[in-house]
Amino acid sequence: MQERFDAFVTAGYDPEKQDRVSAAAGVAHKSLVPLVEMPMAWHVVRALAESDRIGEVVVVGLEPGEIDFGVPVHHVPNQPNLWASQNAGLRKLRDLNPDDRYVIALSADIALLTGRIVDSFIEACEPFEHDVYWGIVRKEVMLTAFPDSRRTYLPLREGSFCSSDLYLGRLSAGFHIQERIRYFIENRKNVLALVWKLGLSTMVKFLLRRLSIPDILDVAYRIAGVRGGPVVLPLAEAGMDVDKPEQLVQVREYLQRHPDHPANTRSQGRTAPGEV
Repeated sequence: MQERFDAFVTAGYDPEKQDRVSAAAGVAHKSLVPLVEMPMAWHVVRALAESDRIGEVVVVGLEPGEIDFGVPVHHVPNQPNLWASQNAGLRKLRDLNPDDRYVIALSADIALLTGRIVDSFIEACEPFEHDVYWGIVRKEVMLTAFPDSRRTYLPLREGSFCSSDLYLGRLSAGFHIQERIRYFIENRKNVLALVWKLGLSTMVKFLLRRLSIPDILDVAYRIAGVRGGPVVLPLAEAGMDVDKPEQLVQVREYLQRHPDHPANTRSQGRTAPGEV
């Protein structure tokens, strides 16, 4: 069984359009937004480093020297969109090691990610019987920790879930589904658009609140051609992406309430960007 996993982090941005989070924080793009005095992308990479199951790490969207991660990383230039960033991350991992294997993909705005979450996600995917796995978090878990997070939830018969932006899958499967999932990436915030693409019967089940996880998996197989499985993560931190300025405020308040969170301690002794 595979023990170590290479990973790529999408940290890209649109140079022609500043997002709301970076504008509110006064930085060039969201990956540089400070959290406990260090950039948000720095915390994500260091969370990967906290796990002894992570091998090579690729960061897509940042130039070498833009952030001193304090650990070895491979850089890929900024890409025009999320789909291109994911494709570039896969290609870089293939360049580093052409062997087909399971790899991890994640975004740079999972600000509260920890090595514990990474390990829990990998363990939940074992014994790796599917081509692709993705993390999800129950709505009630999110609302308990972040009642005002305003995450996007997909209502299913098993409950309502949001994505955690943590993915694990075979390298070959990643390339296989790249073109097929482009629509889903571009419409990831529009639940109705996603369900409509899955077909009329699926839309009817969705509207009647009868859509189930097996329904999603069956239709996803017909569209993407790979077998996958969701991994329900019990930690709200795994589902707290920073997509809005108010979510950044909530993350900072959460860290103030939880001084033992690794984000509060991993930056001790580090020099923040711009300091001497």
